[in-house]
Amino acid sequence: MTALQEFIASPAGAALLAMVGVAFADFITGSFAALRDGTFALDAIAAFLRKHIAGRVGPIGVLLVLGYFGGDTVGQLFMASALAASAAYVAETASSILGNLNPPKESDVKAATAASVANPVPTE
Repeated sequence: MTALQEFIASPAGAALLAMVGVAFADFITGSFAALRDGTFALDAIAAFLRKHIAGRVGPIGVLLVLGYFGGDTVGQLFMASALAASAAYVAETASSILGNLNPPKESDVKAATAASVANPVPTE
């Protein structure tokens, strides 16, 4: 096996694949939810790539690689922090996926409008 295949077969590789998988699922479900709600914008794709892929998956993936190939001392420190960060990312993104699939129901509490604040209805 090559080093890449061994990495993918390790817990660090599984964590990286899980992060990429939930990021892809979040992108797909978020795009469909935005299309459903009529709020889809192309610049949101760039924001997703910048925030999720380059801002979270990439740095945590680098920590996973450093932890895997870093040896027994420093590598284990990187691995522990990377596995904790990847678990937090997967949990956060899974929550986002559930939110995309089940949008919140409309609340009974209505926000105050400018007219109701400026002209309060007398109660007496």
